[in-house]
Amino acid sequence: AQVRLSWTINELRGLCDQRRQICDSRVPDQFKMRIRYTSIFLAVVSVFLYGYTLPGMELNLFVGVLVLVASATLFTLSKGPLLIQRRVIAALVFMLAVGIVGIVLGRGSISSYLTQAFAISLVVISSTIIVAGGRELTAKIFPTYLELSFVYALIAIFELVLGSTGVYFEFLTPEIDYVFANVHRITGLAAEPAHYCFVMTPSVVAILIGTLLGRPCMSTFKSVVIVMSYILTFSSVGFFVLSLVLLVFFFRRSSWSAAMAKIVLIAAVIGLFSSVPQINMRVVDTYSAFALGNHANVNLSSLTLYKNAVVTTRSAVDQPIFGAGLGGHEHNYYKYLPSSLLMLGRNLNEKDASSLFLRLISEFGLPFTVLFYLLVIFFWTGFPDRRDVLPIYWKKLTSTAILVLIIAYSLRGGNYIFNSFPLFLILHYDVYRSLKYGDIIACAPQPARVMTRPIRSSYVSTTGPD
Repeated sequence: AQVRLSWTINELRGLCDQRRQICDSRVPDQFKMRIRYTSIFLAVVSVFLYGYTLPGMELNLFVGVLVLVASATLFTLSKGPLLIQRRVIAALVFMLAVGIVGIVLGRGSISSYLTQAFAISLVVISSTIIVAGGRELTAKIFPTYLELSFVYALIAIFELVLGSTGVYFEFLTPEIDYVFANVHRITGLAAEPAHYCFVMTPSVVAILIGTLLGRPCMSTFKSVVIVMSYILTFSSVGFFVLSLVLLVFFFRRSSWSAAMAKIVLIAAVIGLFSSVPQINMRVVDTYSAFALGNHANVNLSSLTLYKNAVVTTRSAVDQPIFGAGLGGHEHNYYKYLPSSLLMLGRNLNEKDASSLFLRLISEFGLPFTVLFYLLVIFFWTGFPDRRDVLPIYWKKLTSTAILVLIIAYSLRGGNYIFNSFPLFLILHYDVYRSLKYGDIIACAPQPARVMTRPIRSSYVSTTGPD
């Protein structure tokens, strides 16, 4: 009995020592977790800061890039596991390898290649450190982005209210483009309305889909503020995204109510097209330039897109396999653009082609471009469904929102790193990977103030926290 009592006392002492060690280590673990969450928060903040660049720098380095790199650095200093997705790095190396072929063939500039390669590598590596190393915190990236989108929209609305009273701040409103009376187009912290739409597209898509499915991702007030700010840009990019989401959603259904909704929607689209001068002008001028060949009196935006389309078409015919190399579209621009178009209007977006789709063809060739879009479609997790359990629903919602962003960016945005575009691409792949391998335990975002009560009470996942 004495031996047994002695053994029991020693066992209890060991358990107490073990418990004390756990308690002592809990504080630094919580501190590390806070550092990692702060890093993820800063990474999402960087998405909204690409309207500003550091003055006097040849690299034209965006403030958003610096914030993203700082967030990745802070993440590594938390002494957490430094994880990177090997397939993402392999894709980056493959892109740089294909992009240098055109440079070796003498089609592009080595200085442009090195500048682009440095900036892209910096953003991609920083993004994959955040996404891969975040683990369970990675699920907070998209919900955090939604909350910050609301703040971003409030700033834009504040800008509009000030503008209606004749008060303008240069850092908020670099250019004033009036629509009706003293109402001007919203730009927010972006450089122009189209850029504002690129920043807000994933949040608007998530809000529209969630509302139409009856599973909203944000409160009604926040959703209205975000969507209204998006509409008040009067941007053709925003008009395209809204039309695409609504048309795809209703045309997926075959009921009578859906058929009536299609008719009403088409009528509303036509009415909006005819009533907003900015959208009307851009659509008509774009059609006139591409279909009729009349590019003498079109607006500058449509003319810029037409010029780059001409350059890309001639480049694809002359060098279809590898293109001009990374950063080589500017070389193609002055090589293939006819002199009649070169002297017509201002030559804008000669470096980024004003379209991701056009730039990929011009710089990397047709095979690489086809491969890129096949992978984008392959990694898409599918359209979210009301019957999906909450974690899977959020993943599908995130994937679909990013897919629409890629489509919009392919039509009207050609900068590879703008608005942390690689971060969204990596998140798009990470969502696919986590669903493929069944990693849905920590994928639901879980902000109680975001999800509505019917969703929490009706869709409780037994695979993880709700």
